[in-house]
Parts: sequence; structure tokens; C-alpha cells
Amino acid sequence: MKFICFGEILFDIFKDSARIGGAPLNVAAHFQKLGATGTIVSAVGDDELGRSALNTVKKFGIGSEHIHISEFPTGKAEVFLVDGIADYAFNEPCAWDDIKISDELKGPFDVLCYGTLAQRSEQNRKALCRIWNTLDVPVRFFDVNIRKNFYSKEIIDQGLRHATVLKINDDEIHVIANAVDIGKKSFDETIEELFRRYPLDIILVTLGKKGSVCCTKDGKIFRQDCKDITVVDTVGAGDSLSAGFLYMILKGASLQQALAFGSTLADYVCAHQGAIPEYDEELLNKFKEFGI
Repeated sequence: MKFICFGEILFDIFKDSARIGGAPLNVAAHFQKLGATGTIVSAVGDDELGRSALNTVKKFGIGSEHIHISEFPTGKAEVFLVDGIADYAFNEPCAWDDIKISDELKGPFDVLCYGTLAQRSEQNRKALCRIWNTLDVPVRFFDVNIRKNFYSKEIIDQGLRHATVLKINDDEIHVIANAVDIGKKSFDETIEELFRRYPLDIILVTLGKKGSVCCTKDGKIFRQDCKDITVVDTVGAGDSLSAGFLYMILKGASLQQALAFGSTLADYVCAHQGAIPEYDEELLNKFKEFGI
């Protein structure tokens, strides 16, 4: 399985530490740890954090040849945890606003992952559009991942028009409905309307402590509860679910299996500090139950 992730590489800045992150990198790192291979299209600054980021990307085994070295500083996100839930403050402009596409970027890829945050710059929107138009990728995963006001109706609409799999949380579904003029409808009606308007095959909805739901174009619904765990922090939990879910469906697993596997990985991340914790023996033994 070969992946391509587009978007931000940044450092999550906590009160007493800094950890590398950004949704596209988190997803790519979990893909790689699960056994997939691929690359990330991003940018870092010509600074200490940028050099650290490149070293970390290479350590994970993720392709770094499409990471642009920008004149802007490496991205940072100050993280504030309130009852274990993360909120963020981003520096702007920063390196990941300055993504450039190389003529050397060629497929094949099995899955493309992108979101909204990195599209806050016009240059990045054009770069992503070039990927959409030049790479024929069968699974195109749009993680809406709303952050502050870094989105627009056009960004969401275009993201949906190029996606086959959509991931949102239970708050973002209302934001999307308003952004694309679906209006105030029930959860089921909104999902049905998204399938009607856009070329989506799957909509994955995370529900916080209530688990997650996977909906299909033909009306099937799969549900997965969260395990009873002690939450350390939720940074990167959704990204790990995304990686686990996509990895399994690309291996030919059922959607229920994929959802269960992604949730298992997300539960593990929630119980540990950081978005990309080391996988311990207990988790690896759980993977074996899924044939991994």
C-alpha cells in the first residue's frame, strides 16, 4: 500500500515540551508504522525545528523528497488542553503555507490524504489542485479537521468534490452543512445529502466518547464504541483512527473490521502522550487479532 499525504508539518508546543505533529504527518507516520510506504508533500523552515522535522520524517521512514525548505519559519501550534481536549493557536505565515509541487511527484499511489488547514494559503490550494488533476488515486481521503477560521465554503466544496472518503466529527457535520448550503437537517438527512451531491463512497464520523460511525453510499451504517480508557490527551487520536481505518480497507477488510481497528489504534493514542507514541507489545498483540 502506498500513500501520499498533503499538508502541514508543525510542532505542537505544550507548556514544557514540543512535539512534532500536524494531521498529515500523524497519518503518514501511523501508515508507515503499520507497514505502508509513501510520502508527505509539505514544507518546513530553514531553522532548527525544520531540521528536526526532516530528521523525524526520515526516522519514521516517510518519503521526505517532497518537503520544501521555505523562507518562512517552521509551523508551530500552541496546544491548550482543557479536560484532555486539545485546542490550538497557529503561527502565520509559516513554512507549511508555502508548499510547492515538484515535477518529480508521480504515482502510483493507493490513497491521498488532505484536509482544510493547509489550504489557508492560495499557493497551497493551487498545489493541492495540481495533485487532484495530475494523480489518479483511487482512494481520496478528506479529513475536514476544522481549525479556527481556516476554511471557506469553496475549500470545503472543492475538497468534497475530489473525495471518495470523508472524515468529520459530530461538530463539523453542522459546519459542513452550513458551508455547502445544506441547511438545518437531521444527522441522517445531512449524510444522505452529502452522498447525493458529492462522489463520496464512505463518510466516517467520530463522536468523541461515543465512538464512531461509518456510513456508505448505499445506506449501510457501521458503529464502533470507544473502550473505557483513561484519557491522557486526545492530540492526534483522530489521525490514528484515519490511518488505521484506511490501512484496513486498502487491505480488503470489511468496513466494520476497519472501523474497529482504527478505533483500537485511536484508543491507544488517547491513553498515551503524543500523537505518534511507540506501539507497545500489548497493542501489537491486539493487531494480530485483525491479521496484522
